[in-house]
Amino acid sequence: MSVHVAILKVLSTYPGGLAAPAALNADLAVLSGSEDWTSRMRSYAAREPALDIFTQRLVVRDERGWQITAAGRAMIERLEGRHPADPEPPSVSEDSSDAAGIDPCIASGPSADPVTSVQPRPQLMLIQGGKRRLRVAAATGSAVKGAASRT
Repeated sequence: MSVHVAILKVLSTYPGGLAAPAALNADLAVLSGSEDWTSRMRSYAAREPALDIFTQRLVVRDERGWQITAAGRAMIERLEGRHPADPEPPSVSEDSSDAAGIDPCIASGPSADPVTSVQPRPQLMLIQGGKRRLRVAAATGSAVKGAASRT
C-alpha cells in the first residue's frame, strides 16, 4: 500500500523518526501533490505489495506520536535499493564510471551554510513545473510562510 510506504519515508526524515500525527498529515498532504513523489511511492509499494507498517512493526504509535522502528528503516533501505549490509558506499575516486551512478544529493554531504546546518529538521524540496525551490526555515526558528509546522 503506497500510503504505508509514504508514511515510512516521511517518518524516516524526522529526527529520531518521531512525528506527531498532525505534522505527518501535513507533510503527506504537501508531498502527495507531486507526481514524482506519487509515482515513486507506487513503485516502492509494488516492490512490497503485502506491506503493513503496523502489523509488521515498522511503525509504532504512542502518546508522543508515530515513530519509525529499526525494522522500518531497514525496509526503506530495501525499497530504495540501498543495502544496509554494506556499511561503506563505494569510493568515487576508484572508477569515474561509478561516479555517474551516485546521487549528488547523497554524495555532497551536509551544507556549510550556517542557516541550513543549524536546523535539525529535514528540508522539503518543492518541485513545481520542473522548477525546484528549497524552503529553508529562518535562523531564528520561525516558520517560512506556507511551510508545514512540525510541533
